[in-house]
Amino acid sequence: MRRPAFLTLYSIFALGYCQFDFSNPYSAEQCASKLACSMNYSKVFDAKISELTYHHNLDLYKLRSFFVERITPLERETEILRTNTSIMLQGFGREISNVYTTLSHDREFINNLTREMYDLGKSLHSEIAIRMDDVHRLVDELRGVQNNLALLQFQVNELKGVNVTGTTPQITKPGQSCTTDNATLEELSELKKNNTFLERVYSFAANSVNRLTSDVAERDRQILALQQKIRALHNQPGVPLASSTCDLPLGLGNSSVIPDSDISASETHVNYVPAGARINSQAGWYTNDKSRSQDWIQVDLGEKKHVTKVATQGAPCCDVWVTNYTIQFSQDGVQWTDYQEQCQKKYFSGNTDQNTIKLQTLEPPIVARFVRINVVDFNRKSSNANNYVGMRFELYGCSVRF
Repeated sequence: MRRPAFLTLYSIFALGYCQFDFSNPYSAEQCASKLACSMNYSKVFDAKISELTYHHNLDLYKLRSFFVERITPLERETEILRTNTSIMLQGFGREISNVYTTLSHDREFINNLTREMYDLGKSLHSEIAIRMDDVHRLVDELRGVQNNLALLQFQVNELKGVNVTGTTPQITKPGQSCTTDNATLEELSELKKNNTFLERVYSFAANSVNRLTSDVAERDRQILALQQKIRALHNQPGVPLASSTCDLPLGLGNSSVIPDSDISASETHVNYVPAGARINSQAGWYTNDKSRSQDWIQVDLGEKKHVTKVATQGAPCCDVWVTNYTIQFSQDGVQWTDYQEQCQKKYFSGNTDQNTIKLQTLEPPIVARFVRINVVDFNRKSSNANNYVGMRFELYGCSVRF
C-alpha cells in the first residue's frame, strides 16, 4: 500500500527533529507524526497560499503590462488607419465626383464644338458657293475683256493699215497731199490708252481670282485642321478638355495622381518628408528647429496646368504653420519666375492655426508644370520651445487645352 505524499514529506522533515532507528521502518513515520502533531497546519497553508497568490498576481500584472504595451500601439495604428481610410474614401468620392463632372463638361464641350463645326461648315460652304459664283462671273467678265481686247487690237491694226508685208502706209484724205491726218493719230492714241487701261483691268481681275482661290484653299485647310482636332478629341475621352470652371484639385491629395517623388523641399525633418505636405494629411511637412526661414516646398504637376487657386494648411502638430509666403513657377524646374500682381512680387497671407484651410485666388492665373511655395514667415513660439517650419497645401486649376 502506497503511503500518502504528505507523510513522506513530513518524514523528511522529521530527520532533522527526531532520532530514530534505521532498522525500524516505521521509526521515521512515527517521528514525522510527532512532528506533525506539534505543527500548526492552518498557518503553514495560509502562508503558502498567500505566497502563491502574490506570485500569481505578479505574473498576471506582468502579463497584463506586456499585452498593454503591445496592444496600445496597435490600437493607435488602427485608429490612424481608420482615419486615413475615411479620408481616402472621402478623397475617392471627391475624385469620382470630379471625374463625372469633368466628363459631363467634356461631353457638353464636344457637343458644342461639333455644333459649331457643323454651323461653320455650313457657313463656309455657303461662302465658298458665293465665292465660286463670283469667280465664274469674273471669269466670264475676263473672257469678255479678252474678246474686247482682241477686237480693239484688230481695229488698231486696221487703223494702222498693217498689211501682210508689215509695212504701214500713210493715212491721207482725198484731195490732199501725202500728209498725216492729225484726227486719226489722236484716235489711235486714245485707243492705245484704252488698251492699256483694259490690260490693267484684266491684270487686277486675274489677281482677284488668284486671291479668292487662295482664300478658299486656306479655309479648306482650316476646316481640315478642325476636323482632325475633333477626331483627336473623340479618340481621347478620358482626357479633361474643358470645364465650366477651372478650380478642380490638381492631385496633391491623391498619391496616384502626383506620386511622393514629385513633391520636394529645401529641407525636411526626420520622418516628416515633403510628401506629408498633402492637404489634410496626418503627417505634414516639417523642417528642423530654426529662428528664421528661407525654406521652400514644390510640386511637379507632370505637365503644364492652369493654376487658379492655392490652399494652405498648417502642419498637424505642435502649433506649426506658415504666416506669409510667395509663389514661383517654372516650365522646366530650373528657371523660376516670381508670381506678380501689378508688376510687383505678390506676398500671400498664410494661416493663423494648424488646421484651418486658407484659399488664395491667383488673378491672373499661371500656366506651369512646376509650382514652388517660398516661406517668408512662420509661427514662432516662446524661446524655450522648438520653432519648426511646416505646412500642407493643395493647388486648384485645370488642364491646358490644345
